[in-house]
Amino acid sequence: MSFGSWGFKSPLAHAVSYMFSRPRRRRRGLWLLAAVSVAVVVIVLVTSLRSERRVLAGYLDTARQSAAAAASSSTEFLEITDRLESIDRQEFITAMARIRATAGGAGTLIDSAEVPGDALDANARLQLAHSTWLVGLELLEGATLAAADDPSDEIAADVIGRAVLELSVGDRAYEAAVEALLALEADTNIARAGYPVVVFTPAMGAAGLVSAARTSTGLGVRRDLAISAVGFEPRMLSETNAGIGVLPFTDRLIVNVTLTNQGNQPVADIPVQIVLSSDRTGTARTESLTIERLQPAEATSVEFVFEVLPVVNYEIIIDLGGASGETDLDNNIVIVPFVVNEEG
Repeated sequence: MSFGSWGFKSPLAHAVSYMFSRPRRRRRGLWLLAAVSVAVVVIVLVTSLRSERRVLAGYLDTARQSAAAAASSSTEFLEITDRLESIDRQEFITAMARIRATAGGAGTLIDSAEVPGDALDANARLQLAHSTWLVGLELLEGATLAAADDPSDEIAADVIGRAVLELSVGDRAYEAAVEALLALEADTNIARAGYPVVVFTPAMGAAGLVSAARTSTGLGVRRDLAISAVGFEPRMLSETNAGIGVLPFTDRLIVNVTLTNQGNQPVADIPVQIVLSSDRTGTARTESLTIERLQPAEATSVEFVFEVLPVVNYEIIIDLGGASGETDLDNNIVIVPFVVNEEG
């Protein structure tokens, strides 16, 4: 009896079909795995490209912010150098400090930015521009003041020349950086507004700066302390034809003295002395103190208190010690004669 007679087919008859059915399913799985892998790679690439594009866009925005700050400082700098022959020394020092701070802040923006690979060349040029600008500004400030203080100082003139060279190197580096950034934007289709023009090199050049500093009427050292105001409490009622002040009846006089540094150099340890003398006794009372420090254009007030009598001719002498090298001493001393009215 054969197996076929019972209605069954031999398992051996299906051996071939069993052997080839499984690989067919395997191929489907491999194709599916390959498709998933490709999709994952595409997603990673797209995500990576988008991320790089965001980094680049962020860097370009930072570069423009930095350029705007540099443009602001360069504009103020050129205005200052144009007025070098007449600008006041303290104004020059204050302005240069502000200009260097703004320019330094612009450089810090670039230094702290995340730089995409495509922008490495442009970034290097921007860093060069900012670093040389700062060197030039620092050299120029000190050398300009030195040339104003001593017009015969040839070292100061040489340093001004070097400063202008540093500034011009920075200008050229910035121009090259802008060209690289604009080309990068064109290649990546990232549209942004244009970059501002930044020029730190003065049009007058090194020779013009040296001449302006040497002939400046405001940059040179000027030392001038002054008694700028004297007040009395109680206040003077009037003044006689002889120039003698008349005070209302009082037994106590407060003298308020305002002192001002009218020069362009700080002055320290300033002695102030006030003497009250009278014709009745022939004696004098003296008070003195020391002002610790006065910056240029700074003023301060000091107060002195004296006992006084009616119908006595007094004279107050206020003496402000001069600063070292001060030539105008006329405003360092004030003499005020006065008399106190009788009671009632």
